[in-house]
Amino acid sequence: MTKQGWEQLAGAARYDAKELAKLCRLSIRQLERDFRRTLTRTPQDWLNEQRIKAAQQLLLSGQPVKVVAYELGFKQSSHFCRQFKLQSNLTPSQFVTKAQNLFLVADRQHMSLVDNNRPLTNIISGS
Repeated sequence: MTKQGWEQLAGAARYDAKELAKLCRLSIRQLERDFRRTLTRTPQDWLNEQRIKAAQQLLLSGQPVKVVAYELGFKQSSHFCRQFKLQSNLTPSQFVTKAQNLFLVADRQHMSLVDNNRPLTNIISGS
């Protein structure tokens, strides 16, 4: 399966490893073994990362933090903010502010927002 296919499955599974296993018609244990072998991490770790990447895209599209948290299945926006900061080292608001500042600098200098072919979300979060 392609990277994009896995990312779509992650969203369809609502970023839940058990649901992902069901969609793949695998036991959770088999999914865990496959992930450990190919990605050297657990399915849930990978899904958490995909969830935050989806959040970054929604935030960059102008969605408010509370809406993004709800859209991605977080029951509390505070929990979303903690998870976002754990993954990206920035709060969602800091991420948006940094993105806006990068856009202003890039616009003024007529620079590309791609640095060494890294996606904008990686540039903003310093990954």
